[in-house]
Parts: sequence; structure tokens; C-alpha cells
Amino acid sequence: MKANGDTGAAKNIDNKNANMVAITKNKAEFNYDKERPKRAGSWMRLYSLSRLKLDLNKLISGPDCKHTEDNVKALHKQVSAKYCEIFPSINVKGTIKHLQLLPHELKEYEAQTEKVLKRYLKRLQWLLSGSRRVFGNIVHTKCMILVDTSGSMDPYMNELKQELASLVWDQLYRLGARFNVVRFSGNCENWFDRLQPATQENCHDAVNWSSKFKASGNTCTLEALKMAFDDPEIEAIYMLTDGKPDTSTSLILREVGEWNNERNIQINTISFNCSDSTANNFLKLLATQTGGRFHMCHSDFDAQLFAHKLLTEGFGDTEYPHLPEFEGDDLRRLGQEIALARKYLAQARQYRSLYQSKVSTSEKPASNKGNAPPFIVGRPRTSAR
Repeated sequence: MKANGDTGAAKNIDNKNANMVAITKNKAEFNYDKERPKRAGSWMRLYSLSRLKLDLNKLISGPDCKHTEDNVKALHKQVSAKYCEIFPSINVKGTIKHLQLLPHELKEYEAQTEKVLKRYLKRLQWLLSGSRRVFGNIVHTKCMILVDTSGSMDPYMNELKQELASLVWDQLYRLGARFNVVRFSGNCENWFDRLQPATQENCHDAVNWSSKFKASGNTCTLEALKMAFDDPEIEAIYMLTDGKPDTSTSLILREVGEWNNERNIQINTISFNCSDSTANNFLKLLATQTGGRFHMCHSDFDAQLFAHKLLTEGFGDTEYPHLPEFEGDDLRRLGQEIALARKYLAQARQYRSLYQSKVSTSEKPASNKGNAPPFIVGRPRTSAR
């Protein structure tokens, strides 16, 4: 007689092979050197653990394989399914299930997850290098760059000019974009009336024009956004600022909503050396409202050191070093996936150790089982006759 848990476990023995195929398939299909998708969100959709079929919770056990005990009336007692003696039992999101991946399959999973984790860390280093550290990843080919040159920007003006020059050559020129630049403080001034192609001549001119920026006055954010919306060709706005606008934030959100009703222009906001939570919340709201992204410029190198340490020392410790917290959308999403990969890696190692523990336990002589055959991982014991 068998408990009902046997039925679910038996079904999942077949599914176990499908799980292993999924892990092995990733080895062949995941091209780590593939060209990066232009849009940051699409990169994460293509290379997330779930998309790569490396979600450990889905791989280890199917929905029908629950560790259960049924009351067998003929024996007048609770009897566990016979597969409970074969596979270790694990807790998956509060449900006890049988572990359906064998040690060599878990080891293959660990190898694939480490490979993906290395790719994530290289992506993190790339997002924190060059002009992407300050401006984020520019993904639109018809864009307006708005730069805050108010008085509070004075301590950072030399750094900003250098980063702007890097942005023009490192991203806009390579992207082959059509772009324009607007500086705003107490008033607004644009480089050209309309978008210009990122030719060598225009890039030199844009860098020369921005090198003359001087910090002074207030922060007329609303007027700068209006100047950007006056260009009918733009697809997106990238706005860098270090603080709150000099007008009501709710007024700006309302006005932008009206201007953008039919145009669907994405506004990507960039917090530059800004620790004002109110200002940052406004920038997040503006980006969210228009389908854009929020980016926060990180002036420290904690994240670069984190990535370098893991890439050089390996993933023996899945908890240390700790990943710095990110507020920007792209870095935060990537950071969450890195944390999840490290979590799955630790779980896979723990699950593999359960087999060793189970084998060790099964090898001990049992006084009440007579000469029972030894426990062999993945093979049911012969029923006593």
C-alpha cells in the first residue's frame, strides 16, 4: 500500500529529466558575449534567471510533488510516501517538497549560475563606467539633454563639463543619435533650436559650447522641460539636476502630463550629488509618470570594488561582500538579480549537502529493520517480500 504522496513524486521523477534538460540547455544557448540590447530593461528581460530557466524554486520540484503523510486505515497509522526515503525533503516557500534534482544536476546548476553571476557583475561594472556612471545608459536615438547649471552646481561644474564631454563622445556619437542640449538655471539656453546629428563636427561644437557653462541662479525646471517639448522630433528627455525645482513639483507633474498626453515622451531623470529625499522623490515620480527611468549618480566606488572582489576571488562566500544598495532603476534591478543568484547558489550547495547527510544516515545500521538494503541516491529500495 502506498500513500498518495507517491503519485505526485512518481510524476515528478519524469519532470526531473526535463529540469536537467533545461539546465543543460542554458549552457548551450546563453551567449554571454552577445551584443547588449539597446534598452536597459530588455537586457534584464533577456538574461534574468527566470528567462534563462535558472529559477531554482521551479527546478527543484514540481507543484504535485509534496511531502505528505497519509492515514492508512488498514494499518491504523500515518504512513509516509515511499519516495520520502529516496529524495531529501526541503522547504520551498513554506511547503515541504521532495528534492528532485540529483547531486550532479545540482552541481551543473551551480556552474551555470556562477557563469550568469559573472555576466551580471561585468554588466554592473559596465553600467558604472564612463559617462554611464553619471548619466546612466542612453538608449534613445532622438533625445534632449537637460543640464542643471544653477548656483548649487558650482562645486561640481568642472566635473560636470568633463562628464558631458564623455557623454557626447562615449554614448551619443557611438549611438549615432540626433540630440540637443539645454542648460537651465534662472533661465534656459539651448545649443540648437532642433535636434542635430552626432557627427564629429557637431560633437566637437557641443563639447565646446558646454565647456563655457557657469553655475548661477535658481532652477527653472518647468521652463527647461517646456523648451524640450517644443521640439516635435524628440523621443526622450534626459534631465540632470542636483535639487528641487524653483516651482511647485505638483505643477510640473501636472503640466508635463498635459503636454505628454499624446506624445508619450519618456523623461529619464538623473539625480546628481543630491541627498534631498523630497527632490529625489519628485524625480522618481516624473520618470515613472512618463515611462522613463530614474538614475542616481554614485560618486563612491563601493559597487566597483564589490564586483571586482567577486570576479577575482570567486563565489565561495555567497553573503560577503555585501552588495551596496542602489536607488537608480537599472542598477537596482541588476542588483536584485545578483542578490537572487547568490541566494540560489547558496541553496543549491545546501541541497547538495543534504544528499551526503542522507547517505550517511542510511549507512548506519538500524536495529528494527533487519538486513535492509543500503540507501542509494535516486533509486527506490526493493520492497520486502
